[in-house]
Amino acid sequence: MAGLDRSAALRDRMILVIEDDEDVRLFLLSLFADAGARLLEAADGTSGIDLARKFKPDLIMLDLVLPDHDEAEVFCALRDRVETANIPVCILTGHPEFRKYIYDRPVRAPEGFVGKPFDPDELLNTVRRIIGLRDRKIDRERRRARS
Repeated sequence: MAGLDRSAALRDRMILVIEDDEDVRLFLLSLFADAGARLLEAADGTSGIDLARKFKPDLIMLDLVLPDHDEAEVFCALRDRVETANIPVCILTGHPEFRKYIYDRPVRAPEGFVGKPFDPDELLNTVRRIIGLRDRKIDRERRRARS
């Protein structure tokens, strides 16, 4: 990313990981912590939605297959709520065929989609890209508000 220190891209950013597989969740938390992110975690969709509403993270990493919801329910619930509608979401799933469940919904598409198994560098690059796009959008909105 031009003009952006890649090592600082996630520093102090809050990332919510919603993933029911404990091993995957812990790996993601470690990966993002090593990049300097602040972290929240949930093992189910209901807890994840509650955390997103309460803390409004900079990014949500969302597994599509969760024990308490069908494939796209949590994603749609996040997009449908005023408090969470504008939080960037990166889908993380071992079922790439579920992509259709997301893109066939009447809600804005996710900002990213990463299949499992994932390459850690590719995942971090995707997360950095999403955060960078979010930052640029916020900057544009601030400039418009001052005009």
